[in-house]
Parts: sequence; C-alpha cells; structure tokens
Amino acid sequence: MSKHYEAHAKQVVDGFMSLLGDDASSCISESDRGELAMMVEAAISTAALEQLQRAADDVEALSKSMRKYAEHYDKD
Repeated sequence: MSKHYEAHAKQVVDGFMSLLGDDASSCISESDRGELAMMVEAAISTAALEQLQRAADDVEALSKSMRKYAEHYDKD
C-alpha cells in the first residue's frame, strides 16, 4: 500500500488516541495501535480503489458511447 495511505492511517489512529482519556489509551498497546492503523489503511485503500474502478467504468462507458457516435456520424 502507498506510503501516503500509511501516513494517513497513522494520523487517523493518532487522532483517535487523542480522543481517549489517559486510562483508556494506556490500555491500548503499540501492537494494537499498529493493527488498528493497518485496518484503517486497508479501509482507505479499498475506498480509493473502489472509486478508481467506478471512474474507469465511467470512462469505459463514455468510450463506448463515443465509438457508437463516431460509427454513426454523418450517416443521416
């Protein structure tokens, strides 16, 4: 996964940890924080890839439409 996603995931986890009180945050180990960051990173990556696939589908549909238009252009 990209370093950008990894850094963003760490920021999300750090933000979450800052919302917790000292008692709660002290119960969460560095290992747990790392696992949470990996889950957040996976969620970010999945969302980004889904949007990229949606954009690719839109481009494909536009391409088909343009090809159909070009095939029938000036045939009236």
